[in-house]
Amino acid sequence: MTDEIISGADILGALVMGHPFQSWWCGTDLGIEESRRLVPHQNATTMQVAIAVVAACMWMIENPRRGLCVPDDLPHDYVLEVSKPYLGRFVSVASDWNPLKHYSNFFSGYDKPQLDMSDVWQFKNFLITEGDGI
Repeated sequence: MTDEIISGADILGALVMGHPFQSWWCGTDLGIEESRRLVPHQNATTMQVAIAVVAACMWMIENPRRGLCVPDDLPHDYVLEVSKPYLGRFVSVASDWNPLKHYSNFFSGYDKPQLDMSDVWQFKNFLITEGDGI
């Protein structure tokens, strides 16, 4: 893909759930216009993925004697310093979402959930299980 995408953005992040704030979303929002300003003919998804690879490669070149490292071994501050100019707008917002707030079983006939209404953050409230079949 190069110039096929003509509008929009890639929003990439993580939803942290189950703490006193209910849910909290942190991530980046990079529009196609900004990604093309940074690197012509590229899209926002390519930019957000590729810059992390570039940052990791830069760290490896600067630390050749560290041996085999997995992503969790790399210093996040270094990776973010290299990546931040290419990731767009950083977002960190609270959300009142929980898995039972607007619960609807879209898999009825397949999923027979055993919901735990006393603790919304239990794994069973997210789990889709095999039911009797459709």
